[in-house]
Amino acid sequence: MGPARSTIDRMALDGLRWIALCAAAGVAGAQPLRVYSEFQRIDPFGSVVAVDKAVRPREILSPAVLRNAFASFHLAVNVPAGVQYSLFVGQNPDRTAAPAFYKELYTRRGEAWIPDGLEKLSISEQGLVAEPGRQVPGQTTVAYWLDLWVPPDAKIGRFRFEVQLNIGEEWLIYPMEVRVLTPVLAGPADPSGALAPIEASAAASAASVLRSYVCGAGQPAAEGPLTIRRLIRRNARQDLRLVRGLEPKLGKDVLIAEMLQPLIPQTQIQAWCHSPLLPPELGAEWYLPVRDHLYRTADLAASGSDPGVKITITPVKPQP
Repeated sequence: MGPARSTIDRMALDGLRWIALCAAAGVAGAQPLRVYSEFQRIDPFGSVVAVDKAVRPREILSPAVLRNAFASFHLAVNVPAGVQYSLFVGQNPDRTAAPAFYKELYTRRGEAWIPDGLEKLSISEQGLVAEPGRQVPGQTTVAYWLDLWVPPDAKIGRFRFEVQLNIGEEWLIYPMEVRVLTPVLAGPADPSGALAPIEASAAASAASVLRSYVCGAGQPAAEGPLTIRRLIRRNARQDLRLVRGLEPKLGKDVLIAEMLQPLIPQTQIQAWCHSPLLPPELGAEWYLPVRDHLYRTADLAASGSDPGVKITITPVKPQP
């Protein structure tokens, strides 16, 4: 948590400080602190990577999370090179979830810089103090991966979670009202799926897991080094573990048809298995409506609306 002056109750969003900090960033129209979904990778100049661009990006304001599972986000900090800043987190109630931060490392593909590697960071009571060095010449933005682990015994309902940016005497807060759903993740960590190439869209590694379940095209895949793609695949595997828990009551065919309904008609599922392409108008965050539908279905089942579905508590050690 941050110091007393930055507690949840006293540090609501302040428009004047927002403007002042934007001016300090030195980039017209740039916001010093932004939060994106896991499928919106940010380049070192503050833009979403071309293959991940969405017409209407998901606003991260009130994300739904499972218990005994991770939720992940990208943070983009736009601060002039050489200016030291610190990141803090705040929660209310305190210690509801366990956050972990990683600095995103860039890989060059042609003329583009794409974040992929991850360097684990530690947040203390003094915050996460960022070093002033930049990896890419002319870099204006430093990107971080936020992993939010929600324990199996977390209280169902909403809690406040904030990312807090401090530059000198200025503070900027990005608040989220996180919704903890009833289901507790359980079951085996399958299916798997191959990691997509770095230059593919961020959602491609999730698509590999989804196709593995829907089409029976799964194959064992090595974990490999810690990367954004690996954690996106991990999160998709979490989702499919949830689906496995619903199978006995709803049936696999029904679940597949309902999950894919936002993407393709039921009559085209087999064709999609042979040629797993999606209409481009679905956008780079096409996986999020699939997850939304799954979470709603599982939440209704686990909260008693469908008592025939039983989701048991099997704690999983919070490792990436």
